[in-house]
Amino acid sequence: MPRRAAACLVALTLSLQLARAEPKPKPRWLVAPEADFRHFTDYCWFALGALSGFVSHELGHVIADLAYGKSISFVRTDLGPFPFFAIQPCCNLTGQQQYVVASMGFNVQSLSSELVLWLAPKMRSQRRAFLKGILVLDVGLSLGYGITALAGIGPPQSDVNTMARGLQIPTWPIGIWLIVPALLDIYRYLVPGSRWAPWLSLQGKAFNLGLAFTF
Repeated sequence: MPRRAAACLVALTLSLQLARAEPKPKPRWLVAPEADFRHFTDYCWFALGALSGFVSHELGHVIADLAYGKSISFVRTDLGPFPFFAIQPCCNLTGQQQYVVASMGFNVQSLSSELVLWLAPKMRSQRRAFLKGILVLDVGLSLGYGITALAGIGPPQSDVNTMARGLQIPTWPIGIWLIVPALLDIYRYLVPGSRWAPWLSLQGKAFNLGLAFTF
């Protein structure tokens, strides 16, 4: 009996030690940690990706203008204390044309974001500096414009103000349409295994695109 009791005690002790040693599951967003940018070239590729995203956004406006046969000009605008520019088509655009031209930059962003997240769904743990630059620019522009739309601020030539004029609605719905997909894309970046976020994000982007053809 003493030997059996000792053996049982040893077995119980070993079981408790193994249970303590078993690693606890990590939260889903920590399973794939953020990859470090260790080289100067990483930052260069990131900046190039962001620049590519910005150029693509502006080209979306230009292509829509040219598709309607409108000439374009660059006019100065001010974002608070910061000077900027706007691509202004000429002339006599209908409400639908105003909405399509102004929203085309965001539609291009939606396409590029979906492409990036499809090509590299787990890029958070990878050194995909160029793709990360594109995604950050796309999400950042959507959030920035969305916040100005919710606040009802910004120059008359801004994309969100032009979209609202084209639809003859306040700017705050435009802000919601932009912010929700952007937040979902951030979640998809942090939690690449999510099944519901890609579907909802795609639905929101498709809704924005569909307005151009149904309005």
